[in-house]
Amino acid sequence: MSIEATSAHIVTIRRQGVVEGYQLRINGGGPGLSKFFAARKLGGADKALRAARRTAREMGLPKTRRRGGSEPGRLLSTSRTPAAGVRFEWTPFALRTVLYVVATWRGRNGRPCSTRFSVDRHGVEGALDLAIARRTSCGAPMPDRAALLKALRKVHRAGPPPA
Repeated sequence: MSIEATSAHIVTIRRQGVVEGYQLRINGGGPGLSKFFAARKLGGADKALRAARRTAREMGLPKTRRRGGSEPGRLLSTSRTPAAGVRFEWTPFALRTVLYVVATWRGRNGRPCSTRFSVDRHGVEGALDLAIARRTSCGAPMPDRAALLKALRKVHRAGPPPA
């Protein structure tokens, strides 16, 4: 079996909290690209996992990585701003709509955290600087301030989206 594998990973298959076995998936799985190792058939969950790892090694597949393999702080393809973890948000209130600069990051325990700063209260540059400071205080990489400031000014000039 000659497979050009760019990635391989082992998935735990559970039913009602009990490990039924492990599935070795090659390039995301699919017909002919996965193999199941039943815990009951192989004498337990530990033996099934060892068998899946051994098969991956024998097939010459790349080592499996832990979940969440993408680098933290990367820019997502859906991002509307030029830096990861900083976005601009219009929030409607009873009398008017206010622009906020929102900073997001992962806390020490891995939980998502965020804070937001009003452009009305802090000014365009002040709100951006506070958001960048909060995001980088947890170890996130320093974003491109000039590109963010340019994008924020553009959003601020355009005004709130129509309701």
